Amino acid sequence: MLIKIVDDDQVFVKKIESMVYDGFKDIFLDYSIDCITSHFEDRYFEKGDIFFLDIDLKEKNGIKIAEKIRENNSNAIIIFVSAMNDMIFDSLIVQPFYFIRKDNFDRDMKITCSLIQNYINKNHRIITFDFNDRKTSIKLSDIIYLESFLHEITIHTSFDDYKYSSSFNKMMLLINSTNIVRIHKSYVVNLFWVKEIYKEEMILNNGITLKIGKKYRQDVLKKYKEYLLK
Repeated sequence: MLIKIVDDDQVFVKKIESMVYDGFKDIFLDYSIDCITSHFEDRYFEKGDIFFLDIDLKEKNGIKIAEKIRENNSNAIIIFVSAMNDMIFDSLIVQPFYFIRKDNFDRDMKITCSLIQNYINKNHRIITFDFNDRKTSIKLSDIIYLESFLHEITIHTSFDDYKYSSSFNKMMLLINSTNIVRIHKSYVVNLFWVKEIYKEEMILNNGITLKIGKKYRQDVLKKYKEYLLK
């Protein structure tokens, strides 16, 4: 897990960094923190999982940086940290995870840590299943989509594919997540990986396009809207 703190106030960067270390030690087993305090070039934002981002940077607009982050990773967790409380509504264009007010930092940071922990527990928990006569564990967030053919399910993940003898109903019970949605008689998709939805098809972040079955369309749109509002 790569966490980036982006702020040209170096004193405040140290404060954020200290609270991130304290607040995240019980959330992540392995994480690193990068602090960016100047030269806010696009290349610095190509990688990262969680961004603490000031809006009012001397050299660049923080919302513009957030737009670049979204281009590279639509699932990045963006948390604005700003003294400009009136920018909360302007920031919504990039769907931030939270908005921390600098004049209420300690309280807002504690709320943020709690929300992130709930989010990680829901979206990044581990599921275990039998694969090639051995137990295999993968993170829920690594599952992109499931594909069914006859009595076999292929689990497509961000790093490998797994074939598993089961039905969608049994697999859905094992996964037990509202983010995993049936879109077709042959496909179940993790909404975490969805880039765009059209009437008859869904485009995923990795460029794959899947058909949406007619009987599932209304339910898919409803669940995707609910997912975006979480």
